[in-house]
Amino acid sequence: MKTKLLLLSALCSGQLFSQITVSTPYCDGSFAGGFIDVPHAITRVQLNTLDNNSGSTQYVTPHYVFYNNLTSTSLLKGSSQTLTINHDDGTTIHGIAAWIDFNQDNDFDDSGEKVGETLWPGDDDPLTGTSVVYPFTVPTGSVTGNTRMRVRVYEDDVYTFSGTDLPVLPCYYTGNTSYDWGETEDYSVTITAPSTNSMNELENDFSLVFSESTISIYNQSGISKIQLVNMLGLVVSESYDSMTILFSNTEKGLYLLIFHDDKGIVFSKKINI
Repeated sequence: MKTKLLLLSALCSGQLFSQITVSTPYCDGSFAGGFIDVPHAITRVQLNTLDNNSGSTQYVTPHYVFYNNLTSTSLLKGSSQTLTINHDDGTTIHGIAAWIDFNQDNDFDDSGEKVGETLWPGDDDPLTGTSVVYPFTVPTGSVTGNTRMRVRVYEDDVYTFSGTDLPVLPCYYTGNTSYDWGETEDYSVTITAPSTNSMNELENDFSLVFSESTISIYNQSGISKIQLVNMLGLVVSESYDSMTILFSNTEKGLYLLIFHDDKGIVFSKKINI
């Protein structure tokens, strides 16, 4: 019954999502509130294919939500990513931070799991300064599979009033005392790894056709750039989104054809021209 009431309240506030307010097995990300309501809110979260506009209304008490109904975004090991968080930028002292449980041990406490943090983000004007951007690299040692990302905007007079008390914590700032005001949003993300089999298939399943001035590549997919590189490591020709590369002014000899996709080098092949 409680879950139904929370969902009804969310719908009435304009947040048209089906989600849950239980953080288990992760730590409690709720807020205690106080005798004065300070409605800090996360308004939008963007990461790779994830784009959740949750609106300017703070989620219902205790201001925690896990958007488990949204499609999990995939993050490739070793890839560069950018997390963008929009928030209300209220005029009282507050902070914002984000974490990803890269090793899937159901907490956000390990080294490298904090994606970013900012104390007093924005410019103290609710109409401007409403986003933070955190670029990061997915650790190559991450565990593949589904895991959790947490985003928090918070305020607590004891914790933040000095304006210098970093780091921001994902659950409580000391003992079992919760923050006074804020909002926590959790999301599912999926860690993926490059497929050796698919790379081998790409490398083996193509053919080259030479003319006097070009090399044409057939039966190739997923490649966004091809480079022709000499044995000194110099790029003598390259082609974007085309399976034809020119070499009309190239000296004869041994070269490398290097194939790239949108994440980097996929494989290379030695050729004689």
